[in-house]
Amino acid sequence: MDDIPQLVEELPPDFHYTHKEDTAELPVNVDKKIPITIITGYLGSGKSTLLETISRNAQGKRLAIILNEFGDSATIEKSVTIKDQADTVEEWLDLGNGCLCCTVKDNGVLAIERLVEKSRGKIDYILLETTGIADPVPIAKMFWLDDGLASSIYIDGVVTVVDSEHIVRCLDDVGGHWHREHGHTKSAQGVEGEDEPEDVTTAHLQLAMADVVLMNKADRVTPEQMEAAETRVKAINGVAPLYPTSFGDIDLDKILDLHAFEQTRVDDHPGSFHDDRINTVTLEFPFLTEDSQWHGFEKFLQEILWGDEFEIHRVKGLVVQKDEDDKYHVVVRVIQGVRDTYDTREGVLLEGVSENKVVFIGKQLSLEALQEKLASHITY
Repeated sequence: MDDIPQLVEELPPDFHYTHKEDTAELPVNVDKKIPITIITGYLGSGKSTLLETISRNAQGKRLAIILNEFGDSATIEKSVTIKDQADTVEEWLDLGNGCLCCTVKDNGVLAIERLVEKSRGKIDYILLETTGIADPVPIAKMFWLDDGLASSIYIDGVVTVVDSEHIVRCLDDVGGHWHREHGHTKSAQGVEGEDEPEDVTTAHLQLAMADVVLMNKADRVTPEQMEAAETRVKAINGVAPLYPTSFGDIDLDKILDLHAFEQTRVDDHPGSFHDDRINTVTLEFPFLTEDSQWHGFEKFLQEILWGDEFEIHRVKGLVVQKDEDDKYHVVVRVIQGVRDTYDTREGVLLEGVSENKVVFIGKQLSLEALQEKLASHITY
């Protein structure tokens, strides 16, 4: 299991708001969960600019923006800024050393939940910017798993911001030379000082987790360079939509309220691109017809995620079971997985879905190997 990172220290007893001006609170549903979108991407990709753009165009959303970029000092104070059309509230929280994935204390979600409870009527959406040199998986998994524990927040999606001008070179730089020249220290990429594997960069991991990819700095590249950058990104994550942007200018409907961990449709892998390190494979197979086949699929999935044969970073899928003797008996299961953890939830069979589809994003995956493994567990 991945270590759970520390987000923020316990909120102090005298925690309070400092209002720039008093405004009346809008009525809210106190039982409504607050969505959180994780903004990740390498140093200099434009994450902070994107957050500024979102805060200016929030269209009535009351945002809590948690800025958490890597720094040198041992203790860095960072602010949580809550914005709406008429009011700005700023709170100062201690984020330890400023890096989400460098410690293992499990009080981050609790502290943010307390912030939400103290902010009822002031927050209806949270944006969390991760450090540019950290693997986003532990933090995404933490919020995802906490969603099932009566949490007041839920993960809406992961948005990865890419520097279109430099992403190809960044992905090729598995030895870290370009990163070191640009001050992106490899030693900070892992948890508790561990380096990432030499054949995978942090950029690979950030793209593998993406529900949406913003190809930022589009104004600084030629059409040919953008095509090359998009091809490399699609080779790693073939299911996340790509949007070219400049200065983080994007329609908010494309990145917020995605409900990415609740999707009931799996998009097609759009091409035959291939990356030598991390790639996307789509496994398609007929609807199941009996319970034993579902149990076989679960054993297959557990072997894939928990065994040593495959290295999986993200799984999305829709598995349908239709009883041959009772056409009205249909069970639809939505599959979501992050590294060695997966979850199944009841779904709805949408029009046009005619077969089961499971998408795997992982290291050097082979469709043939996955098909062979599945066939060893399911017979029709």
